[in-house]
Amino acid sequence: MRTTAQTLINIKKVSLVFFLVTTTLHLTSAIFIANDLFTTKSITVNKTMDIPLLLTGLIYAFSSMRLSLTDPNRNYKALDISLISIIIIALVGLIIINLLIPNRFA
Repeated sequence: MRTTAQTLINIKKVSLVFFLVTTTLHLTSAIFIANDLFTTKSITVNKTMDIPLLLTGLIYAFSSMRLSLTDPNRNYKALDISLISIIIIALVGLIIINLLIPNRFA
């Protein structure tokens, strides 16, 4: 049977891989846009990678913080709920910002 600590370690490892991939794609598309290379594809990638970048970064950061600051043998439901709530609020906020603020590339 898996423990909560082992599950968090696995979440941390997977989110790190996704964070590195999304960061690389987002930064590469920004460099391509700045140099006018593959502009339409780069703009599409850049517009779509900001939300996954934020989510994977938050999941990695909060799983790392949860592992390093807490005792793996104790139950921290309130902390888990608050960290998940912050991730959900950030996701909803970023979606609202993307919908309400006009794009300069459009």
